[in-house]
Amino acid sequence: MKKKRTKKRLTDELSVRRFLIKMKLPLFLLMILFLSVNTVAFSQTAKISVNFTETPLSEVFAELGKQAKMVFLYDHKLVESKGKVSVKADNQELEKVLKEFLPALGLTYVFEDSVVVIRKAPVDRPLKAVRMITGVVTDETGQPLPGVHVVIKGSHKGVATDVNGKFNVAVEDGTKPVFVLSFVGMEPQELKVSEKDNYKVVLTAKLQKFDDVIVTGYQTISRERSAGSYSRVSGEEVSKKANLTGNILETLEGLTPGLSVNYGTGEDKFLIRGTTSINSSTEPLIVVDGVALEEGNIEELINSNDIESVTFLKDATSASIWGARAANGVIVITTKSGKTGDHRLKITYDGSFTYKGLPDFGYRGLMSSEQIIQSAKEIFDPEAYPWATVTTKNGGALVYPHEIPLYQYANGEIDEIERDRQLDALAKLNNRSQIEKYLLQPALFTKHTVSFSGAANDIYSIYGSVGYEYNQSTERANTNKIMLNFKHNIQLKKWLKIDLTTNLSVQNVKTGLMPAYTNENTILPYEMLADEEGNPIDHSHTVFYKDYQDELETKSLLDLSYTPLDDMKEGFNKSKSVNGRVNLGIAINLIKGLKYEGRFQYQQNYSKSELFYSQNSSLVRIELARYTKPANPPSTTAPTYYLPTTGGRYTLANIDGMNWTIRNQFNYDRVFGKDKQQITAIAGMEIQSGVSTSNSNTRRGYDPQSQTYQAYDEKELATNGVSGAVYSNFGTPRNTLVTKMFSQSETEKRFVSFYSNVAYTYNSKYTLNGSIRVDQSNLYGSDPSVQFKPIWSVGVAWNLKREGFMDQVDFLNRLDFRFSYGLGGNSPKPGKGGPYNLLNAKASTMFAGLGIGYDIMYPANDKIHWERTRTINGGVDVAMFNNRITASIDVYHKLTTELLATKPTDQTLGWESFYTNFGDMKNQGFEVSLRTKNIFTRNFSWSTVLTMTNNRNKVLKLNLDGAMTAGKKVYMDYIEGYAGNSLFAYRWAGLSEEGNPQVYNAEGQIISDYQDESLTEDAVKFMGVTQPKWYGALTNNFSYKGFDFSFMLVYNFGHKMRRDVNNFWYGRLARNVSKKFLDRWREPGDEKYTDVPKYVSKTVENKTKSRDITFYELADINVLDASYVKLRDITLSYSLPKSLCDKLFMDKITLRAQASNLFLIAANNDGIDPEYHHYRSGLRGTKYGPSWSFGLTINFK
Repeated sequence: MKKKRTKKRLTDELSVRRFLIKMKLPLFLLMILFLSVNTVAFSQTAKISVNFTETPLSEVFAELGKQAKMVFLYDHKLVESKGKVSVKADNQELEKVLKEFLPALGLTYVFEDSVVVIRKAPVDRPLKAVRMITGVVTDETGQPLPGVHVVIKGSHKGVATDVNGKFNVAVEDGTKPVFVLSFVGMEPQELKVSEKDNYKVVLTAKLQKFDDVIVTGYQTISRERSAGSYSRVSGEEVSKKANLTGNILETLEGLTPGLSVNYGTGEDKFLIRGTTSINSSTEPLIVVDGVALEEGNIEELINSNDIESVTFLKDATSASIWGARAANGVIVITTKSGKTGDHRLKITYDGSFTYKGLPDFGYRGLMSSEQIIQSAKEIFDPEAYPWATVTTKNGGALVYPHEIPLYQYANGEIDEIERDRQLDALAKLNNRSQIEKYLLQPALFTKHTVSFSGAANDIYSIYGSVGYEYNQSTERANTNKIMLNFKHNIQLKKWLKIDLTTNLSVQNVKTGLMPAYTNENTILPYEMLADEEGNPIDHSHTVFYKDYQDELETKSLLDLSYTPLDDMKEGFNKSKSVNGRVNLGIAINLIKGLKYEGRFQYQQNYSKSELFYSQNSSLVRIELARYTKPANPPSTTAPTYYLPTTGGRYTLANIDGMNWTIRNQFNYDRVFGKDKQQITAIAGMEIQSGVSTSNSNTRRGYDPQSQTYQAYDEKELATNGVSGAVYSNFGTPRNTLVTKMFSQSETEKRFVSFYSNVAYTYNSKYTLNGSIRVDQSNLYGSDPSVQFKPIWSVGVAWNLKREGFMDQVDFLNRLDFRFSYGLGGNSPKPGKGGPYNLLNAKASTMFAGLGIGYDIMYPANDKIHWERTRTINGGVDVAMFNNRITASIDVYHKLTTELLATKPTDQTLGWESFYTNFGDMKNQGFEVSLRTKNIFTRNFSWSTVLTMTNNRNKVLKLNLDGAMTAGKKVYMDYIEGYAGNSLFAYRWAGLSEEGNPQVYNAEGQIISDYQDESLTEDAVKFMGVTQPKWYGALTNNFSYKGFDFSFMLVYNFGHKMRRDVNNFWYGRLARNVSKKFLDRWREPGDEKYTDVPKYVSKTVENKTKSRDITFYELADINVLDASYVKLRDITLSYSLPKSLCDKLFMDKITLRAQASNLFLIAANNDGIDPEYHHYRSGLRGTKYGPSWSFGLTINFK
């Protein structure tokens, strides 16, 4: 009964409200009519006295209006065409005067309040029959829409719908006009009138402009109603550039301010507004379709063609809703959906082929064969390395081909002519073409996607895609990947909507085995891999000296030869990975303005890798010799093998990851206060869990055909090993098996979160934002003071352009000011700290009979918590000249406290270090985004996009144990008082007269001894940072008819890197080395012309009191400016004419050609490309030339 009474009361209230709504409009119109009638009646009866003779009609109207206190409105051309008139009236009413003289002129009049409208008199025509067209207009949920404009197309005749969404329009009988229906916030729609007289029209919500909405992962809101710092990139831009690299995140470079993409080896590659952590994650959080994507690269699961948009959340107001993982910024990716109401099935094919080619070998600056031979002759020292030593086990038992004629000549076995003949023969050889042919392959990438979208009706829509990728890398790795994606949207009821997304990717990788003892970057350039007929050449001399090899083979009865090209065939290296994701969402409209949203995501990833070396591979044969005892007659007549003599070595590794997320959320969005106030709020809770397990198992004597392996005593070999083995290193009494047979690890992370976000807007001008979130996790301490720390933010925005005093500023279309302040977090890495001791299990001979031993990796820390980043952000958004120029400027200050790091401790406590919070760091800077439409005509357009970011970092506090020394400081990148990612260097003082490096101490004294006590930390110089201070891009887009042309220039300024220097200082020439070795000091006086220290023969001579090579390698003269500008990409596309596409039964066909990295302008003069360089070590990387890509997109009808 209680429920029935409540229902009846609600029904009655609803009826009353509907009645009042119905009565409001009639009462209002009645009141207006009453006031208007009184005003008009008074004006019409006003007394007029005039006497005009041949007077212009406009002057007559002016006098009449003056006496009657009314305004006359008319068409000036119409009135002038009537010429001059004569009018006479003596104390007569205005209406009577007008009736007397206007009809003769073909004019008539209408009184409207205090206005007299003069019109051309209508020509009498016979009356035509009319019929009444009626209808009702609703939104997508069936709610009636009052105030919809219903206008006959091509005219101004029309009506507005009443409070029930109904309309009535009279039309001429026998005609079939077209009505245009329009309403604020709705897409305009045309209604073609047919034979029937009554219609129902459903208007759909107008999609906001791309840049006008913000997707945070929890909600989609209008940009005008947020005080946060956001930027957004369309999926079309991403997919175009992803064809060149295959990497989604790399394609975002330059498209948005604040995002730094640093290709320098060893550097943080992706940063938003600088580095905010030292030992925890520095990369932004990746969110896909509202849920954080865990475990693995986004490229393994998401097809770039399926991306609808990418939103960057950069300040506290925008990102703090993501809690203790958002301090580094958040990248929110939204995938495409089918469009309800679009009943036509749309099918699209997109394909591309990209060729990258072989690396530029010359970029590394290594010696040629001729230079190697000449250098070998110059440094050959048979006294330091006697023949009797280098050919035996104690001396390494290894002699290189270029050394043999040198030793033979030194030993008097050959003369100088024969020595030089043999060396000249080696100097003429060049193995580079064979390395490219046999060890490498051209890099290329191809991608094909077929996508489709549509809707069966207004209830169901779908988007799906099937993608295939093939990636061929230089290192002979071939990757095949298939990706499936399906997204369903179902409107079950007006109040109930469900969406379901499923992703699946299967990836297979086959990598060619590389020769065990040959490296393409260090192999001596005269070492040929095959003869002129293509037959593989034996390289056993690179492993053993021939006599020593014969000795080992005799004792072991094993073949220990080594032929690189044959060795590559003995085994396989392959892997397979499967990634799947299910994302299910439900939305329920509870009452007006209040909605419930639930979301569940389950993600599973599994990978298996297999590495097999057959029994014929050199690696297996030589390993067997290490665990073989020679025959010992008469007790043994054959060698004793402790490892299997048949079968190969097989390693199987598996990774299995599982993540799930459950979210319950309430959304409230309501406009009230005469449409001047709007509140949008969300509140919810989220539970997340992720578990990743990995294991690796290595078996010897494995047969891949039968999938069996031979047994051997692993414990004995690992514990006691083999003494007196056939092959062992000098100084090693016994060989022990150190490779782990089996290893396993597991990582788990859990979060329970409560959050809320509110946005209040008044009069579309003033906005207030606030958010709060509380995270509980197993990644930090269990103390309540840690677990319940809130993350929060507040922000305000002011839409200045909507102020009344800005109405006259016509050139401005938008002017918004934003300010925000809040707190973000960055959680510890799994397995680093928490409320429990983290143990490492160990088996050792010390524990014999006692079982497994454990050591403490990280002791329990009940107080450890996430790093806290407080961010202040101020911004302005402006658009002007009909949005032809749009710009956003943000200024920010980020203060990160409680930095996480591993800190050394007293080892008597039972552990060497512990993971804790112990430092502070700040980032501050500004970012600019500028977009201009330079030219915009029917056939031609030109637009420009400029992004610019300046970020400066500083470590404010860092609690490090131990005294700081010069030798320690020069290697560090985080020191209190300096910027993070710092680069330090010795102050170079030149070479001594003996050719050894020297540096200055803090007092300016020359030092050559690294142990000199005057060489304090102050002697080390701060050179700069390895992360760019200025970065961004300039993009220009041109369009002419069916052609589109664009190019992007990226720039990175203000950072430093070490120069690549000679790294061969002593010993025998056993590998290819830098050409800079040729510039070394050779004799007294050379110190005036070179800074490259001299070469010494013996290892013991390399580091003495008068010689420390690091003085030179880490000197300030070897620190370079890493700034550069690069033409990142250039694209030309052509869309075929529509007429041709129609003949081919296609909707649109687009051809495109792209190229990347066409030219570089670098600040350094050493020919270094900073994108292929290790900034800290100075080592050059593998450099490629331009990439070339060709693509085709077809939209089927």
